[in-house]
Amino acid sequence: MTQSHNQEHIIVIGASAGGLKPMTEVLSVLPHNLNAPIVVAIHGGRLSQLTEVLTRTASLPVRKATDGQALERGVIAVCPGGEHTRIEGRVLRLGRLPDAARFQPSVNLLFRSAAEHYGAGTVAVVLSGNLNDGTEGAQDVHAVGGVMLVQAPAEADYPSMPASIVLHDHPDAVLQAEDIAGRLLELVGSRGLVRAS
Repeated sequence: MTQSHNQEHIIVIGASAGGLKPMTEVLSVLPHNLNAPIVVAIHGGRLSQLTEVLTRTASLPVRKATDGQALERGVIAVCPGGEHTRIEGRVLRLGRLPDAARFQPSVNLLFRSAAEHYGAGTVAVVLSGNLNDGTEGAQDVHAVGGVMLVQAPAEADYPSMPASIVLHDHPDAVLQAEDIAGRLLELVGSRGLVRAS
């Protein structure tokens, strides 16, 4: 899918069990001048551990997401456990939603809110994880013309989350974890560089 030169982008990444390894693999090689904010949600893990690991391994600054935090290009925001993170305009909103999915933070809610506020500039990624969180959100991303990437289920330690999207949403690409960062860079570009169309 060709992206517009003037399109504002966001990258949202969801995972669960087995997701930390591919997450670090993807985030460790993105350039420091990436032309999009990144928001990551992994449920079933400890936020402190996730933030520490990503701070140590990622090539970009890592912040624990806070309510009202502005989204910044080239900065990774880590969704906290036990509550939901959604995108509202160009800021993050955190909170508990009684009618939301049992997964906290919900990948579906993160993807849906990104699609609502960034439209076709949304680039969503699902990595290893159990069950099917992210599938409904992937459909919302596609409905607005965004791009959906998934880790190859055969490579994932827990293939259910990416396999569910392959089954129900027909992602734009099914990739090995080591190839996802390159595709993200192709889609959103780097600040100061013009992407080929």
